[in-house]
Amino acid sequence: MQELYFKNAFVSLYYDKDQKLGTAVWNGNIKGSEFRESLLLCLDLIDRFGLISWLADDRKMKAIDPADVLWSQEVFLPRILRGSIVRMARLPSHSAENREAIELLKDSSKGFTTNLIIRDFNTEAEAIECLLQV
Repeated sequence: MQELYFKNAFVSLYYDKDQKLGTAVWNGNIKGSEFRESLLLCLDLIDRFGLISWLADDRKMKAIDPADVLWSQEVFLPRILRGSIVRMARLPSHSAENREAIELLKDSSKGFTTNLIIRDFNTEAEAIECLLQV
């Protein structure tokens, strides 16, 4: 059963201890310190509960500011790629600008050695089914 870990106007973070699954449901145009703090909260949630699977529901998320993409490349990516998550499922944003930023982040991750598998899905049901196969 998913429990709420954190919620504000831009993101809701959930976790399921039994399934070792975390979920971030993004909403709107989040940037700067709010964006960065939200990603740090994701990392905290992962570490706190030893999560191995992650669902990123980006469908309602808007563009990511270039400065936040750079910060993500330098700070967030190394930490998520070295962490306990082995599968990440994404529900891509409806925003083309967001999808472009995510592709930049994916390209940046290619220089890291990691066991993390990231896949995009059209529905939450498909994503969850894949994540629970870990």
